[in-house]
Amino acid sequence: MTSLRKIFAPLALAIALGGATTPRAARAQTATTTIPVTVFGEIRSRSEGDWPGGALATDFYSYLRSRLGIRAEPTHGVRIVAQVQDSRVFGAEGNASATNPDMIELHQGYLELGGGWGPRDFLVRVGRQEVIFGNERLVGAADWTNTGRSFDGARLLLTPRGSKLGAEQWTATLFAATVEERGRKFGATTPGATSAPLPDHAVAGLFATRIIASGSLDATALYDAGSHYRTYSESNRATFDSRLRQGANRAIGFELEAAWQTGNQQYQAASTSPVVNQDVSAWLLGAKLTRPEADGRRVTGAIGVDVLSGDAKATDGTYGAFNTMFATNHQYYGLMDLLFDPAARTDDRGLVDALARMAIVLPPRTTLKFELHHFSPQAGDHAEIGWEGDAIVPVRISAAATVELGYTAFRAGPAAQALALGVNGAWRHWAYLQLKAGF
Repeated sequence: MTSLRKIFAPLALAIALGGATTPRAARAQTATTTIPVTVFGEIRSRSEGDWPGGALATDFYSYLRSRLGIRAEPTHGVRIVAQVQDSRVFGAEGNASATNPDMIELHQGYLELGGGWGPRDFLVRVGRQEVIFGNERLVGAADWTNTGRSFDGARLLLTPRGSKLGAEQWTATLFAATVEERGRKFGATTPGATSAPLPDHAVAGLFATRIIASGSLDATALYDAGSHYRTYSESNRATFDSRLRQGANRAIGFELEAAWQTGNQQYQAASTSPVVNQDVSAWLLGAKLTRPEADGRRVTGAIGVDVLSGDAKATDGTYGAFNTMFATNHQYYGLMDLLFDPAARTDDRGLVDALARMAIVLPPRTTLKFELHHFSPQAGDHAEIGWEGDAIVPVRISAAATVELGYTAFRAGPAAQALALGVNGAWRHWAYLQLKAGF
């Protein structure tokens, strides 16, 4: 793995030397030029306790995530960002001797170019980068995980000329990335091999937003090609999602979301089993009644339902379980993450999640957050999977540091045992303590 010094040293040297390779007159002028450089970083530690019940033992463990980055702007409209990340579990390496592998990786590293184009502003970002589309239902940074998610690719963002960040009347983003390189030169095959390699796993998409009345409308079109997951391969899927939100700064609001997924893939139960070609047709629906955040409002919340289509027989020529692609699912289907990947965790039966959320602001530093979920499959036997209740208490220690305490309990329903989530009526508990500081 690349060390922190190896990653940052060339960029720091280039900034320090400025025009060292230019002619003498240019060097004299460059010597007085200051390139704006910002250093940013984050340390996050989270200890978790898992009480699964039954024959499984209680487990306690701690994560540590460290990020350090620099942002340089050598000239107007040009920005260079490099961010390294170390992710580890306390004690997982056995000891802290010098013989342990270096765990530092490049989390983000990109070149950004910005400027004007007619009545629009544009921003081009090329390299490794986090990508967040809207509510992260399909594409998100998965920040809750200890590694997060970033993509190797390029993005083009268009906005109205002179728009204030976060208050644009509309935005449009084009995005493409290579998720897994499988080519002859850099893929899993031997360099120079003559056998035909598998196609690359690549993703491309379009995300657009528009302010409408007291809310907004956003839409996502995503194409994921060459994906392999579980017992499915050669998966080529297009997903279209649209979300309407209304009621900002009003007493009551609502949110509606719909998505459709189509394409084709192959199913093979085992390496010696026959391959089944499948047509993919899946969907997602979500509806919520909300009490939105507003100035001076102490209590906010929502009630609603998310429905992800499933398939009672996922081994024939059609496949109907909705795949959440590159989503940040932690914020949707219960904080315990028992259903982190709904299609996989329900054996492709899909998910119906009836939910309620509430947040109570306690000035000046605390907010109490509560969630309640009722889970059941969408396809096949509709016996309930179970109930989950969550509570979170984040406390702002200072402008740069927070501490967060969370607890969640899950009561298994009749369908839980077949999904390895406990016998009917059994309880599972999980809690965490998280410390985070950044600059």
